[in-house]
Amino acid sequence: MTAGPGDTLTTEETKESAAGAQHGAKGKKQLRGDIEGLRAVAVGTVLLYHVGIPFMPGGFVGVDVFFVISGFLITSLLLREASKSGRISIADFYARRARRLLPAASVVLVFTAVVGWFVLSGQDRANLGSDVIAATFYVINWALAYRSVDYLAEDAAPSALQHYWSLSVEEQFYVVWPLVIILGLFLARRTRARPKPLLFGLLSLIALASLVYSVLHTESDPATAYFYTTTRVWELAIGALLAFLVLRLTSLPRIAAEALAGIGLVMIVCSAFFLSSGTPWPSGWALLPTVGAALVIAGGCATQSTVAARLLSVGPMVWIGGISYAIYLWHWPLIILTKAAWPEVRIRHLVVVGILSIVLAWLTKHLVEDPIRFHPGLSAKASRGLLFGGASMLVTAVLGGLVFLSVPRLDAEAQVTGAASLVANPESDDWQVKEGAALQEVVPNSGETTPDPAVAPQDVPAYYEDDCQVLVGDSQVDPSCVYGAKDGTTTVALLGDSKMGQWFPAVTDIAAKEDWRVELYLKSACSFSYQAREDDCSQFGRNVIKHFEEEGAPDIAIVSHGAPASPELRDGSEQAVEDLKAMGTKVVYLADSPRPDVSEVYTCVEENPEDFSACAFPAKGKGRAGVGTPNLEQAAEATDTPFVDLNEWICPPGSTCPPVISDTLVYRQGSHVTASYIRSLTPMLHRELAKLDLTEANSSDITIDTP
Repeated sequence: MTAGPGDTLTTEETKESAAGAQHGAKGKKQLRGDIEGLRAVAVGTVLLYHVGIPFMPGGFVGVDVFFVISGFLITSLLLREASKSGRISIADFYARRARRLLPAASVVLVFTAVVGWFVLSGQDRANLGSDVIAATFYVINWALAYRSVDYLAEDAAPSALQHYWSLSVEEQFYVVWPLVIILGLFLARRTRARPKPLLFGLLSLIALASLVYSVLHTESDPATAYFYTTTRVWELAIGALLAFLVLRLTSLPRIAAEALAGIGLVMIVCSAFFLSSGTPWPSGWALLPTVGAALVIAGGCATQSTVAARLLSVGPMVWIGGISYAIYLWHWPLIILTKAAWPEVRIRHLVVVGILSIVLAWLTKHLVEDPIRFHPGLSAKASRGLLFGGASMLVTAVLGGLVFLSVPRLDAEAQVTGAASLVANPESDDWQVKEGAALQEVVPNSGETTPDPAVAPQDVPAYYEDDCQVLVGDSQVDPSCVYGAKDGTTTVALLGDSKMGQWFPAVTDIAAKEDWRVELYLKSACSFSYQAREDDCSQFGRNVIKHFEEEGAPDIAIVSHGAPASPELRDGSEQAVEDLKAMGTKVVYLADSPRPDVSEVYTCVEENPEDFSACAFPAKGKGRAGVGTPNLEQAAEATDTPFVDLNEWICPPGSTCPPVISDTLVYRQGSHVTASYIRSLTPMLHRELAKLDLTEANSSDITIDTP
């Protein structure tokens, strides 16, 4: 992907060089037309896939083809240098990479940062700022891998710089690969071994280990496997290994070259048309396009007159291949930013955006890339190229930092009024929610809120920082997730998913007053049940009960979840609760929180600062009740277990549920309630638990702490 067309230049005298070209007049530098065309195929499939063309569901394989091309070309250049001088200059290598990569990459980063600041919502701007920094230093693949499994990031829009993940993988490979070659050359001199066979064997081991790891990791954790460098090294290594075989490949018979190139091209095309986003990736399936790309390159080493080579070498293909790097850089930010600015955009509009990326790519190559890459002053000394690279990275990193800092910061300890403003008579023993005009006075239509909508997704319970919510796929209990009074005489367990976990701020506030020990048994997207939606959820429920049997059951357990109703889930929940109650635990079911009809209420509030009512949603049905509440209520009735419903304090009486109450933003991710608003619900939850004789305090003694 990042090896530019100039890197495919070869001469007849350098037969073992990267391209192994055999199609030029003697002494003249020529382009490997098949490789340029292969670039065009790679970037074309990616572009068509990203604009949403339905007939190419596997267009993402173009990135894998790029990996093979890059591994072949860059390794060939390194081997050529090693064979000529017996050494590799790290400074020269990275200076060349800086001049090749950074001009276009930096321009696109600056463009994306500036335009993104104007069109993206607050939280997405924060992600953009950090992504600009991560992309600048070629580590964005790791940031995206983390975000892919971050339960709290599921509302985040796709990053406008997500495509830089593949550039990061490449550059991380090229940080290590030249050093491996240098080490191989050193060992060869010390052992008097032949350098190339030694390096070939070493790289083969690396490739095999990476392939095995890729298959295993994709099976266990496909979300992160897609972005990990370690699951992709073997793809670059396929191209690198091919570079060692160029001399042998030049002697292939014509019929063999024809077969290799033809089969390889068919493998790539079939990958693009018949694979899909549902295919585990990269795993072993990625062998199809990567081996296909290797076969095309291998066949082209022998002759450029095969049918496949002639198809790939036609003028338009070579032209697209020459600007493929810039096309790749431009197309994705343009698509994402267009969708952010015009959410109703359609495929026909995105096709125009794709064409625009080609135009911008051509301009970038001729006005930015080539003038800097081949500038005599910069290319004269490695130090100049490295200084240029450092300066470019500094500019984009600073810009990314400025974008990140432009987003308001979250004050996790901010004092809020929230639900307290809904109490009609705070002096009463039986609190009632305000109605009518009194209610309207505390439901604002504009003004500042806590948290600021831009940082609402960050307003989460503190236990997330301690990794105390078991992730998808894991079913092991973590007994270290203990809060409140560690030696408290009463142990309270929270059981369920993140909808239970959202009550953590209120429970820990109560724990501070009641001297409770609070234990968390929370798992992402999993109800506390023996028959949950996923096997790992069911196993987690059984593991929790087993843990209680071995270590002792809690005195009190509060159970909640946001899962939709199902007979199996309810039966499994009832069985688990009955087993828990048999151990002497007092169990309370807590209603699921209201369910907005839009996924990002906070974004709506940010976009409508003068009309919060535009973000209100219908209270009927699941609006006020919440998705999981019917299941929980039925399970409570079946097991004769108390059921607490505080939703009138989140969505007060009326036909709609407001997004802001008093000074407090109510919702963050999906139907989750902000930690700030949950804190304001502490007295309400405390009173309900007191009515059930689960607290030392009497219900009437619990008052509202106003800020």
